[in-house]
Amino acid sequence: MSYTSEIIAKLFQKIATSEEKSLTHMKIQKLVFFAHGVHLAAFGSALICEDVKAWKFGPVIPELYDKLYKFGSSKVILEINQNDLVELEADKNATEAIEAVWRVYGDYSAWTLSEISHEKDSPWDVVWNQLGKGFSSIPNTLIEDYYKKFVTAN
Repeated sequence: MSYTSEIIAKLFQKIATSEEKSLTHMKIQKLVFFAHGVHLAAFGSALICEDVKAWKFGPVIPELYDKLYKFGSSKVILEINQNDLVELEADKNATEAIEAVWRVYGDYSAWTLSEISHEKDSPWDVVWNQLGKGFSSIPNTLIEDYYKKFVTAN
């Protein structure tokens, strides 16, 4: 099952808050994108139901951007109703992907995550630089293929 990027962002915020950490808009964008990639690679299905676009500072989900741009580079505070997260938290595959991304990337800065998303041959790099199609959608097949090299079978 896929979810809105906002619901995924809310779970990342809940996890960050439980560890007394805060998230910025850019950091949330990258974490949600990485979790989407891990989920595609590990389970063969999309974590989020929206398209990911190649923007200047890396992969961006426009619907999430519209919800978070008002925070600028300040701490994002999303209103979380526990009912928002019930279905997501019951989804073992989704939570596994999200928690794995948090363990690996949770302590990185937003700018470091952006740099990671810009690495050579990353999905963003392929669309933005190699194909020269900035601001276009990044196909899920491209994301899945890229993240397969980072996801190992248990």
